[in-house]
Amino acid sequence: MLDPGDIGPEDLERVARETETALRRLADVQSRLGDVRGTGTAADGMIVVGADSTGRVDSIKLNPRVMRLGSQELADHLLRAVTAAQDDCARQAQALIAEAGVAAPVDEAAIQAMERRLMQTHEAFVKELGDF
Repeated sequence: MLDPGDIGPEDLERVARETETALRRLADVQSRLGDVRGTGTAADGMIVVGADSTGRVDSIKLNPRVMRLGSQELADHLLRAVTAAQDDCARQAQALIAEAGVAAPVDEAAIQAMERRLMQTHEAFVKELGDF
């Protein structure tokens, strides 16, 4: 069991520094997550789909030759390209989160909640340091 009497100002300063570092790292990840762009291709590159950081499709490029495909085949290829673009976004986001030291993939809301908790903890430590 932790004895609060054993916690000194140097411990609080160390924890405050670690908290600040974690907050900077999370802010960097959050910023970089907004820049994620996914790309998916299908039909031998004749279909290229782009997706933004949320995984929403924001571009579709079709080579005119793809129009020779039947409607169902074209639809199947489009679906594969869209899915690949969204998967690319998810893969990039997971890599950024893992790089920040978060063990399991989490969504942006979870990152923001963690950032708020860390900020509150940091503010509490700074207040405690001021009381010493």
